[in-house]
Amino acid sequence: MKLLMRGTDLVGLPVVTLDGDDIAEVRDVLFDGEHGAVHGFTLNKRGLLSGRLKEHLPRAQVRAIGPHAVMVATAVELAGDQMETAPAGGNVLADRVMTDTGVQVGTVTDVVIDTSDGDVVGFELVPADEPDQKKGRRAYLPLPETGAVSGEAVIVPAACVDYITSDFEDFDEAVDRYRTQQGGVL
Repeated sequence: MKLLMRGTDLVGLPVVTLDGDDIAEVRDVLFDGEHGAVHGFTLNKRGLLSGRLKEHLPRAQVRAIGPHAVMVATAVELAGDQMETAPAGGNVLADRVMTDTGVQVGTVTDVVIDTSDGDVVGFELVPADEPDQKKGRRAYLPLPETGAVSGEAVIVPAACVDYITSDFEDFDEAVDRYRTQQGGVL
């Protein structure tokens, strides 16, 4: 079953082991723009006087992601000698989204993640045509399996604009339709 979640919805979730131990909390989502996937998570310690952990949790060590927790096999997975280096330049928040034909689509406010495999399947964005007085409106743009991220802009095929939706609940269907039209499978 596919579960789509915004990256910001993962922030603050507990990281728990299969044994039920609460070992950390998600601080931030590490996005790999080159591959369009979640690379891992930075972490906070749990507890009243919690602080940031130096280590991060690679996506490969995550067993499951759900609306209430991130599950790992054991606490040993957070040992510093098992951590990978996080990718540079993965922050796409506030980047402009442009089509490959030069049309400005909007500005990224969040990533949308398929929790089953860690792929980023779309972006939440403020549409380019959003009037200043209606700053609360969001749109959801499905992404191709590969794309271009420069650090200032995200370039997408013009065809994906036809699948933009303002309803997050129906966004998984828009992603499926777009990927099917492109000949890809989720």
